[in-house]
Amino acid sequence: MPKPPKANETGESSLTSGNTAVLQAIDALKSELLSKIDDKAEMQKNELAKQIRSLRDEVKASIEQANNRVSMLEERMASLEEGTNTCSDGVTELEQQVAELKHQILSLTEKTEDLEARSRRDNLRIFGIKEGREGGAKVSTFIAELLQHVLNLATPPVIDRAHRTSPQTTKAGPNQPPRAFVVKCHYFQEKEAILRKAASEKLVSKDGDTIRMFPDFTQSVARQRAAFGPARQILRQCEGVKYGLLYPARLKITTPDGVQQMFSDPVKATAFAKGLMAP
Repeated sequence: MPKPPKANETGESSLTSGNTAVLQAIDALKSELLSKIDDKAEMQKNELAKQIRSLRDEVKASIEQANNRVSMLEERMASLEEGTNTCSDGVTELEQQVAELKHQILSLTEKTEDLEARSRRDNLRIFGIKEGREGGAKVSTFIAELLQHVLNLATPPVIDRAHRTSPQTTKAGPNQPPRAFVVKCHYFQEKEAILRKAASEKLVSKDGDTIRMFPDFTQSVARQRAAFGPARQILRQCEGVKYGLLYPARLKITTPDGVQQMFSDPVKATAFAKGLMAP
């Protein structure tokens, strides 16, 4: 008849069985946790991959959009550069044309000035004859007789035509100077002789008018000559100094010691004239 197990052996067997069950439970729990962790990790991996793909698509779209804008800007820059070059070429061409036109205008102005001066070559201007002195007589005849009288000429000069400078629009006042006469002489030499004699004498008409005579210059030449007025005014006060205006507008100055100076610049002429004044 077998012997019954001892009490301590029975307890050890129960403890071993319990430990095994616990270990098995732990292993099962571990496996379950690992499975859940793997599932969670897989889900997070997939979600992260999805977000990365979405972000990559957005970045790619942004880059493509930026590239498109850069391309558009490059095209616009190229168009602007082409337009600038075209405009620059056009401006250069216009500048050349303007320079040519300025040269042509200057040339035409000089020719016109020369033609006008030639047309006035035989003319002279007479100042100081009061309005109405000519009466109902022919103006050219009146001027010829006047010149014969004031210049003491043997015969009246040949006058082609004569007229006042501008129409009188209002009645002349007592202090208003009379209009000048523009007179065209038939002979250039006769006109020059009249001016030379008029420059050396004081001319008074039979009616008591003080008469002055000058060449009939163009407006441009008259302005240039008038610019020497301040210099000539100073030279009148300089003793022993001789001066004269040459055509078209050059001031010739001869100092008391015989030195001659020629000036085309009125400012320089005035400065030189001031230096000649006595201290």
